[in-house]
Amino acid sequence: MAMRRWMPLLLAGLLCALCGCGGAEDAGAETGSAARGSGSAGVQEEEPLVDPPLEDEAADTSAEQELAGVIICLDPGHGVTSARAQERVSPLSQETKAAYVSGASGRSQTEEEVNLAVALLAREQLEARGAQVILTRQTSEATVSNIERAQMANDANADLCIRIHADGSDDPSVSGMSMQVPVGELLGTPEIEQPSARAAEIILAEVTAATGASSRGLAPRSDLTGFNWSEVPCVLLEMGFLSNAQEDALLATDAYRQQIASGIVSGVCRWMESER
Repeated sequence: MAMRRWMPLLLAGLLCALCGCGGAEDAGAETGSAARGSGSAGVQEEEPLVDPPLEDEAADTSAEQELAGVIICLDPGHGVTSARAQERVSPLSQETKAAYVSGASGRSQTEEEVNLAVALLAREQLEARGAQVILTRQTSEATVSNIERAQMANDANADLCIRIHADGSDDPSVSGMSMQVPVGELLGTPEIEQPSARAAEIILAEVTAATGASSRGLAPRSDLTGFNWSEVPCVLLEMGFLSNAQEDALLATDAYRQQIASGIVSGVCRWMESER
């Protein structure tokens, strides 16, 4: 009997306990769900993202190294020296010419100065693109014969030798850029004739485009010692006339020299791409 009287109370207490626990569980489940949702959102925000600029930088780095493995010889013409000597014009001839020749002069600069300045700028840009660069001289005072210049490029097995010069004329109105290229029966390595002509055409187009200078085209030469002794493709850029007041003034500026150097490098890149 006593048990029957307490039974309703026991059932009521049990129901209350059950309701209380159920409410706590529901609240905990909701809180836990919210917490998990918040945590999930946090994880999404922290996921690593592909950063487009990094991809662009990687592409730029690849582009900058497009001349990796390429060997370029830059030969800034002339040099200040008191030496006097004769050298053979070609390994196929006994004819000789002066081994050391002074260059043209402008109003405020000499040819060996501007030749070297442009060569140094071109070297910097070529090396930035991954090329190995050989310079035949690095100072204005230099005693380097034309055969020795050719042999430096040969010994390095250069992909291309670029001889850098400025022109002169008795007529001060003459202006423009040109490329001299090796031809003729005195070439010790006749195989260089065609690749040299292709390189000259491309580089001249790029340099004139970069500077706005007029092009005088390609000039074939069979009498240049540096060409005839060369065993690698070789070209000679005439950057303009120091005897022309306007071109002399341009060639004296860092900006114009930089444009020439940039044109040389663009031309080398285009030529190498065409040779691959």
